[in-house]
Amino acid sequence: MSKQKFVIVAARRTGSNLLCTLLNSHPEILCHHEVFNPRGIFYALDFRNGSLDLGSHKDRDADPMGFLKHLWNIPTDSKCVGFKMTRGQAERVLEKIIIDPEIKKVILRRRNRVKTFVSELIAEKTDQWELYCHEEKIEPPKVRVEFPQLLNHAAQNNAFYNTILRSLEASNQPHISLEYECITSVLEQQRILEFLGLSLPYSRLFSVSIKQTPTDLRAVVSNFSELDSTLSETDYHQELHDLGP
Repeated sequence: MSKQKFVIVAARRTGSNLLCTLLNSHPEILCHHEVFNPRGIFYALDFRNGSLDLGSHKDRDADPMGFLKHLWNIPTDSKCVGFKMTRGQAERVLEKIIIDPEIKKVILRRRNRVKTFVSELIAEKTDQWELYCHEEKIEPPKVRVEFPQLLNHAAQNNAFYNTILRSLEASNQPHISLEYECITSVLEQQRILEFLGLSLPYSRLFSVSIKQTPTDLRAVVSNFSELDSTLSETDYHQELHDLGP
């Protein structure tokens, strides 16, 4: 059976784990996580029991394209097979994926740049980048947000997305752009499934990913008042106070 290949391209802390588990909840989709993470190979949650072994991450790094070929050819009844890649991971592999017209690209962004940055600062402190069990949740520490670093982080993410989109548009590659703030809506999920070529209607997708950062940044930004004043005349100010996801 010919499978539809796809890749989720995202900056860190933009909801990619949420999207992976949402898609993987569909019976016709197999969605792995960061299979090119420098630390290891993060399979779909269903396969983290050792039932799937494509070798070590050292084997993967020695022959990344061979590893990718094995991943695409995993025996499965799924009609769609994919995984996610985040900014900075296996850049040469991503370049080859982007120019391959057989691989559909899902571009995931998060509108709130402040929350993206704060979430990354917290994850770097706790080293907890994904969470699927409430008992394992760590109380998020407070972090200090410096405005120059926030600007630099947002600029790097923006440049990353712009480079990807320019390449896709120049070669007329099939892709879909999603926003973290919308991916739990039924209409948005239907749009994703249609893009992947799956028949509708389908019941709502579900996720086991647990949100780690509070919606109110006052709880985790140690210099919130100072930052509030600094951002007051910028378009980041509303994002700082946003109580959405």
